[in-house]
Amino acid sequence: MIRVSHALSVVLFIVLLSGCASVQDRMYHFAMSTEQGLSGLEEASVTLEDQTIAYLVRNGTGETIILLHGFGANKDNWVRFVRHIPKEYQIYALDLPGHGDSPFIEDKTYSLDAITDGISRAIDELGIERFHLAGNSMGGWISTYYASLNPDRVLTLGLVDPAGVASPIQSDLHKKIEEGTNILIPTTEEEFETALEFAFHRRPFLPWPVKPVLGRKMVQRSHISEKIWNDYRLGAPEATPLLSQLTMPVLLIWGEQDRITHVSAAEVYKVHIPHVNVVILEDCGHVPMVERPRETAQHYTSFLCSHSIRVP
Repeated sequence: MIRVSHALSVVLFIVLLSGCASVQDRMYHFAMSTEQGLSGLEEASVTLEDQTIAYLVRNGTGETIILLHGFGANKDNWVRFVRHIPKEYQIYALDLPGHGDSPFIEDKTYSLDAITDGISRAIDELGIERFHLAGNSMGGWISTYYASLNPDRVLTLGLVDPAGVASPIQSDLHKKIEEGTNILIPTTEEEFETALEFAFHRRPFLPWPVKPVLGRKMVQRSHISEKIWNDYRLGAPEATPLLSQLTMPVLLIWGEQDRITHVSAAEVYKVHIPHVNVVILEDCGHVPMVERPRETAQHYTSFLCSHSIRVP
């Protein structure tokens, strides 16, 4: 009876602690560190003259892959995806300026030009000459922009549900924005739940307390997200005219049930990039590398192996 009472006391104590933000944060960082370790990734950063860019790196002897996440997300979006990429590839998953562990600077602009420039200078500082580039959502827009400006440095371009191209069919996100609501900038826990509904068709497993901590972090930084959104959308070049400049091999992966960037935009890419390889994932949402990491990585690896100078 004493042992049972003691066990119940321990369980009650843990439950009570579960509501404490500091305990949740520590458990969150432990969970994410474990996920990174399982993928062979380590945290690092590169300091530029005016900003710091955080990233995850997995060392390898083969070609280099650079991964860019989407708006409001961070480098951890690629952790489970990386787990299924051949070990020979050297991988960098970068936090975009003002995102994740890349510090937000109040008086800095976060236009598409400025964000792309920050990523470009970080790549230069890391001494990476030629590489495979892949991006999701806003990261896909940035990847397209960078590749159009630096075609000799980008071996291949991977676009996962990219933003930047007007879709023939309007997405649910853009309908909401026209109504005056941007679900990508939640200001309450309820709005964070809505953001998850838009991002995923079938939510992936998120170990406790990842979801509550992510929700709290997104709500707390809503003013930051709003500034970055307004900066990067203001005057950003529409990506469609850039597509014809993409001479490197291009892979386009799109979740058929994407509510943020509508899958009908894939037809625009086909018109302007005749050599593009297109993969449409049924029953999948806006972030396939999170929702279906193994399958997405398999498609990407097959593409890389078809175009690698040095195939693992």
